[in-house]
Amino acid sequence: MIVSALFQGDGVLAAIAAGLDTMSRTRNDAGDAVGKIQTALRSWDPDSLPVHGIDKSYGGETAAAVRRFQISVLGTPAATATDELGPRTVLGLDRVQAAVENPPMPSAERIRRNVWRLSTGRGWDPTLLAYAHAVRTMKARPADDPTSWVFQANLHGTFRTALADADLGHDGDRFFLPWHRMYLHHFEQILLDTVIGNGGPADFALPYWNYGNPEPQSTLPYPFRDVDLALPDGSPNPLALPAPLRSAEVMAGNPLSPSITSTFTAMWQPSFSGAMRTGFSGQLQNIPHGAVHGAIGGDAGAGPGPAGNVALMSSTDAAAHDPVFWLHHANLDRLWVQWLERHANPTDAAWLDAEFRFFGADGEPVTSRVGDVLDHVRGLGYRYDDQSEQAARPRRLIPVAPSPSLVAATADPTEVTRRTTAWLTVPDDSRPAIEHAPDTAAAAGFGAALLTVDFLAAQRNPGIVYQVYLNLPETETGPRADRYLAGTFSLFGVDADGSLGFTFDITTLVQTLASAKRWDPAALSVTVQPVRPTTGAHAGTVESGAPAETAVPLRIGRIGLYVG
Repeated sequence: MIVSALFQGDGVLAAIAAGLDTMSRTRNDAGDAVGKIQTALRSWDPDSLPVHGIDKSYGGETAAAVRRFQISVLGTPAATATDELGPRTVLGLDRVQAAVENPPMPSAERIRRNVWRLSTGRGWDPTLLAYAHAVRTMKARPADDPTSWVFQANLHGTFRTALADADLGHDGDRFFLPWHRMYLHHFEQILLDTVIGNGGPADFALPYWNYGNPEPQSTLPYPFRDVDLALPDGSPNPLALPAPLRSAEVMAGNPLSPSITSTFTAMWQPSFSGAMRTGFSGQLQNIPHGAVHGAIGGDAGAGPGPAGNVALMSSTDAAAHDPVFWLHHANLDRLWVQWLERHANPTDAAWLDAEFRFFGADGEPVTSRVGDVLDHVRGLGYRYDDQSEQAARPRRLIPVAPSPSLVAATADPTEVTRRTTAWLTVPDDSRPAIEHAPDTAAAAGFGAALLTVDFLAAQRNPGIVYQVYLNLPETETGPRADRYLAGTFSLFGVDADGSLGFTFDITTLVQTLASAKRWDPAALSVTVQPVRPTTGAHAGTVESGAPAETAVPLRIGRIGLYVG
């Protein structure tokens, strides 16, 4: 049945909706009905008809937009989508247009709230109690049910596969945030449906965990670590997972170290993505994303858990089985919202038109397009409790980043189990570029000097993080060593194949070292120090983390210095 004001009363569209007619480039190819379809297409995607707009002529541009609508919104397989507009497409566009004509009232927006404002002690907050009941309900469903906990959790292991299937695997950092926003949104819809079915609040939304706030908010929220806290009916608490499913230190209430929760490096990036994993998305994916995963899970070990891992959050295949996973990624999504207050998303079609497949609350497949999830308030119906409702501030101009070249690298792989120093080999023809690197860095401001650790291989994620220092004197330890700190990385997503790698922008560090007379092309060293991702409770902050050793050797295939 047609419900939008635009489509109502149009005989051609009514006939198509009833299955009595069609629209194509050869049938009903001009007139007011075509103009209404074009209006609805632009309501769905303002850029769907960039050339001809609403010209009331069903040409190739309109046909292509109709086909894309069928694939993106109706879930029609690409092989069977057609340029012809039939009843499903008319009714689908009618629903889109009706939603535009009757936008939800602001009061209908669901609010994702800081979990530490919901629960500051023992006992159940209504939101977390509804979450716990929903987790229990979803876990009871068959594993092959798309709305079950196991099925939804297992989807996380398909992230890289989804990129490869979409021929986007080479550019995965750019899709890290939109893919996970889609993942959280569709999971949240299933969760909301389950919450309502359990008699819970109809405005339920996932909370987020802002572990970047000072203690106690940098500790795991109480309901997630209190294994003795039962549900009101006396059943076990499904949110609290004892060691070794989670790190014993985190479950004991130890705060996460500022070295893994700081968002400064990511939020400072002027562009969404860049070469060699630079940019907001790539940096956020490392810290805090990967490091918090490892800190919560601890040493991945080997055992009977999903994908052979006991420590859930330390494994890409098992992470989403932990209920805190969803609060972690809600916080990352929130950080994206904050970054956009002064910056901009990509605008190229390859990014905006990328599509990924998930499952809706009804268990049916649903396709999401990146361009359709960028407005999380109007498009997805939620906002964050600390999100500004004022107009966005003027965005900064994005400077053009230099294109650095490799000028020095380690000659052999480096194995790390404790503090280890490797020396970079400098070819003769690279010495001038390195000598002038401080001046290049000062002129560029950012992106002129990069340090990379590439081809990282390990048998498992040991649940710690690694600090990387440039030209660190052997005698420097503790806070004094932070002057030489290039960056931090974790081994979330590591495997024995050596496909993992990280990039650190050391443009400012190079200038600092030069000022301190610590910049010599004949003596460039990189020190890698494993550190603990948590601090002792009430022990004060340790910016660079407490030094540690690990029984899991890390093999760094190459450490490289790039100057542009």
